Amino acid sequence: MKLLWAIPLLMVGLNAEITLPENFESNFEQTVTNEKGKAIHYEGNVVYRYNKYVYINSMGKEIEITNGLFKWHYASPTQKEVCSDGMQIVVIDHDLEQISKYIIDEGFDLEKILKVAQETAPLEYKATYQDVVYHIILDANRQLSKISYIDNMDNRVDILFRQMHYNIPSFDETKLECPINSDYDVIEG
Repeated sequence: MKLLWAIPLLMVGLNAEITLPENFESNFEQTVTNEKGKAIHYEGNVVYRYNKYVYINSMGKEIEITNGLFKWHYASPTQKEVCSDGMQIVVIDHDLEQISKYIIDEGFDLEKILKVAQETAPLEYKATYQDVVYHIILDANRQLSKISYIDNMDNRVDILFRQMHYNIPSFDETKLECPINSDYDVIEG
């Protein structure tokens, strides 16, 4: 099962009617189940920060840019970090002593996902984005609690969030950094 493609899709758990947090941090449990029913369970921590900025292009026009930065730290069953700036994913696999870098083909556009999410029941949402259907559950505080979807490898992905903290006032930007070890092999995809 390819875990890599399951990871960036975390961010779909927010809805246009829900306030987009500037940042959040949470523990998570992720289960990836293939079509034969074999499951792999992961645990760790995820950190996220939403970027929104405006720049002036050469013609003097204001252009608004948005993206989500995140870092998944997998603690079990393997040690791994997965980081993204919305355009590139970096996977650091400590067990394999390997760093893999991938360009995200279509980028990750959180705002577009938010715009298509529809409430299906109280605190439950459904969003279809880039031909993937996401089922999203919020907790009583309207914070992300669970995301489920079928990835492009036909695996069912379930992500449960525990101890979610939105809009941390003293958010530590260094938590988003991926520790690059110069001794590891590097693969560019």
